[in-house]
Amino acid sequence: MRRVILWIAAILITFAIGLGADRLWWHIFAAPAPAPKAEPVAVDVQPLRETVFVPVPAEPTPAKPTMILDYDPLSFQVWTVFYIMGPKPKEFADFDSMEAMLNPQANDPGTITVRTREGNEYDNAEATFGLVTEQRLFFATSKSDNGDFEYRFDGEFLRTDFDKVAGKNKAVLRGTLTRMKNGRTITQHELTFRMEYMGC
Repeated sequence: MRRVILWIAAILITFAIGLGADRLWWHIFAAPAPAPKAEPVAVDVQPLRETVFVPVPAEPTPAKPTMILDYDPLSFQVWTVFYIMGPKPKEFADFDSMEAMLNPQANDPGTITVRTREGNEYDNAEATFGLVTEQRLFFATSKSDNGDFEYRFDGEFLRTDFDKVAGKNKAVLRGTLTRMKNGRTITQHELTFRMEYMGC
C-alpha cells in the first residue's frame, strides 16, 4: 500500500512540476506586450434630455346654437333677410342685415346671423341663442368673425303675412338692436325692419 501512495505522490509531483514549467514558459517568453496607457481626455457630459410628447388638444368645436322655435312652419316661414327701414342710425352705419334661416321641423333648426359691411368686406355674428314665435323674435350672438362685437335683438313681428310683403317696403319687425363689446353695451336703438325671402 505504501507503494501505491508513493506512486500517486510521484504522479502529483510530476504533474505540478510540468504545470509550473508551462506557466513559467508562457510568462517569460510569450507574455503579452504591455497595453498602451490612454491619455485622459476631457469629455463634455450633458445631462440626458427626455423627450416628452404632449398631445395637442384639438380645436374646440363651436357649440351648437340653442334655438327655441315655437310656431307652425306651415303658416309662418322664417327663411328671411331683415333690412332696416329708413335711414340707419350713425352707430349702425355698417349694419347690413339680419338673416334668419330657421326650420323647426329639421334636426338642425337653423341660424340667425347679424351681417355688417365695410365697403366690400362683410362680417357675420352668429346667434348662440334664439327664441322665435309668431309674435316675437329674440336672439343673442357670439363675437363677430372679424371683430369684437356681439349683438342682441328683442323685437316683435308687426305682421306674419310675409308672402304679401316680401320685397316691399312694408314694416314686418320692430325691436331693439343692441351692439356690445366684451359684454358691455356700446349702443342700442329701436329699429323697424322690412323683409325679403332668402334668394329673392
